[in-house]
Amino acid sequence: MSIGAAVFPSGLPDPRMPSPGEIEVVEAIGQTTQFRLRYGMSIEDGDLPLLSDSLLDPDSILSVVIPGEALPQILVNGPVVRHDINFVQGGDGSTLEVIGCDQTCILDRENKAAVFSNVNDSTVVMTILAQYGIVPDVEPTTIVHSDLKHALVQRESDLRFIRKLARRNGYWFWLSEQAPGVTIGHFKSPPINGQPQADIRINVSDPNVDQVKLYWNSERPVAADLSQVDLNSLTTLDGQSERSTISGLASQHLADIVGSERKIHLAIPSDESSELAARGNSALIDHGWFIRVKLTLRFSVIGKVIRTHSLVSLAGLGQRHSGLYLVAKVNHTFTEDDHTMVVELIRNAWN
Repeated sequence: MSIGAAVFPSGLPDPRMPSPGEIEVVEAIGQTTQFRLRYGMSIEDGDLPLLSDSLLDPDSILSVVIPGEALPQILVNGPVVRHDINFVQGGDGSTLEVIGCDQTCILDRENKAAVFSNVNDSTVVMTILAQYGIVPDVEPTTIVHSDLKHALVQRESDLRFIRKLARRNGYWFWLSEQAPGVTIGHFKSPPINGQPQADIRINVSDPNVDQVKLYWNSERPVAADLSQVDLNSLTTLDGQSERSTISGLASQHLADIVGSERKIHLAIPSDESSELAARGNSALIDHGWFIRVKLTLRFSVIGKVIRTHSLVSLAGLGQRHSGLYLVAKVNHTFTEDDHTMVVELIRNAWN
């Protein structure tokens, strides 16, 4: 398509698929990826045929695909969940917006009650993902939930349960599409290692962005205080964390920057000091992203498709703020003019 992306039913080309005039995809850390297809409509033989097109019906699986020289890049794959329709007298000028989401919304459709014993969190996540045919990319966890202490209890949907387990371990959970019909479920630490997928430049001789907005907030906890009484031995379990264990994307963590102690207190039932420490560290990882950046990129200029859960490099922001950032959110908009990406970046350190 001239707008730089295509919509495929179930990830495969189909000549029957109507071509939208505009495509929007919003992906963000910790959220379900959503897509929006915008169509213009007109009356044909007294009807508006797009409104009853079976390819756009509820639960129809659609993929937004960016063609590539090797393999196409699948931005999102999932069901249609909503239509927004604007009717104009005479038909011409009427519009249809088809809204859908990635397959995490399928994991969120049923509240469940289950008990998991003598297993760790990563094993439970792999078991759940297998029920949906999702290929696991799961980082192992060490805490075992035993019948002799506290079993692991689920009282929510699979999606909310997996995200809860991710927060407890300092992990993130998201889906990606490796190929048509191949969905990967990532349950792992924030991906802070690796090479940047793009170099973004401002205030240099060959810039590829016009404006960058950066803001930071240092009023965040850098240490965690957790203690609990073991109900079996009646001894005190100490799980305090003096600082986050995650590596910084620059030389100085927030704990190295602030001059006074900022501590969070968490009251969490647990039978092991190691579990308390893991929960405290998870909270500090989450609070540690104290720098945020917002900018707008155009594919015609930067020549790259920016994705969440990946790194980019920023240059031209001075010694303190230049360097690696993690992509937290991207709002992709495909029109006949260009592929525009409104990007939000996060960072847990500066130089």
